Amino acid sequence: MRSLRLRLFALVAGVTMLVWAGAAAWTAFSTRAEVERVLDRRLVEAARMVAALDVGANGAARQPEPGPYSRQLSCQIWSLDGALVGQSAGAPGRPLASGAQGFSEREVGGQWWRVYTHVDLVRGIRVMVGDNLEVRRNLVRDLMLGLLLPAAVGVAALALLLWLGVRGGLAPLARITRALDARSPGSLEPLAVQPVPEELAPLVRAMDALFARLDRARRAERDFVANAAHELQTPLAGLKTQAEVARRATDPAMRHNALERIESSVDRTSRLVRQLLELARQEGRESEPNPARFASLSDAVAEVEREYGSLAAASARPIQTCCARHDVAIAIDREALVLALGNLVANALQHGGRGPVRIECALGEDFVLSVVDGGEGIAEEDMARIRRRFERGRGVTSGGTGLGLSIVDAAITPAGGVLEFRRGASGFACMLRFPLDRVRCG
Repeated sequence: MRSLRLRLFALVAGVTMLVWAGAAAWTAFSTRAEVERVLDRRLVEAARMVAALDVGANGAARQPEPGPYSRQLSCQIWSLDGALVGQSAGAPGRPLASGAQGFSEREVGGQWWRVYTHVDLVRGIRVMVGDNLEVRRNLVRDLMLGLLLPAAVGVAALALLLWLGVRGGLAPLARITRALDARSPGSLEPLAVQPVPEELAPLVRAMDALFARLDRARRAERDFVANAAHELQTPLAGLKTQAEVARRATDPAMRHNALERIESSVDRTSRLVRQLLELARQEGRESEPNPARFASLSDAVAEVEREYGSLAAASARPIQTCCARHDVAIAIDREALVLALGNLVANALQHGGRGPVRIECALGEDFVLSVVDGGEGIAEEDMARIRRRFERGRGVTSGGTGLGLSIVDAAITPAGGVLEFRRGASGFACMLRFPLDRVRCG
């Protein structure tokens, strides 16, 4: 059943009908039993009343005047020796019962009777008062119909009220649906639906939060595209200029210099495009890491050392691993961990001054993975700005695209990681901090 309205109606109506049917069955059963007791009590009272009349055992047989029970009750008065003393109009000629004191049922003349026999030994008579069972059943049936017919009408009215109530209760959903239908595809404004029931308020808040995130993502995408286009303009313009110089140059040295600048611009453009793709790939990852996907820290460090070994050798600044926790695994994609750690190592090798680049780790309230170099690092006033895309530190005139730290943030965020900076006596440290529930040791 796809309709929520029909599901709610069926659920409420089904439970109501079940309770109603149980109550009706109990009422019918108890009412039927009570009617039977009342009718039996009437037989007893009628028999005793007739026995109290001045009727002797040798009196002449007579027929009482028809009364209100003449069509249902039949009365016979028999002497103890078996002579019929009197009977009511319409009573059968045969005895209604065997003669024993109490209730009995007997077929007389093709009809079944329920009879109460009262024996008066002092007066020598036996009074039999009987109910025609067919008439009794008709009476009970008419009584049940009198009870159940209003109940059926009440059930129908209740079903109508339930349907109207369910429809009214789901009216806020209809208002939300109309509000969504009326929105343009590009609208990311919050839903203007008031009032909102308490049960639907979390849904509306979640949708408004989703619209807000989409709006931020759209603005970030526009900024990203604009910044990427701006950043690509510089190397592309340089390529065009140097290509024109190389084409027109007659001096071999000038042509060679122009070709070197073209190669440098191509490398910078290639690096920018590669980092743009890496950033897009990291931002497209799942927001929650796969619990079964743990990256070994020692393997990631070894891969970073291999990947950036040539750069470290060229800059005469070795990469030193000072992390003794070789058994640590982090709940993060291995490629993302290598990418984040590698970008920090590359930044340290390119902009970190002199001396080795150290990879350190510490396990305390959190697990901290640090890349430390001997340079001055990022200026205090630049630490917040440098995290943004295409932002470089003050004084950086060459190299870099301004995407490295953005890539680091995007790579570690799904694993609950946080990028922090610290300046100390041993140098400047870029730290990746992970909560302990995302870290496994041993």
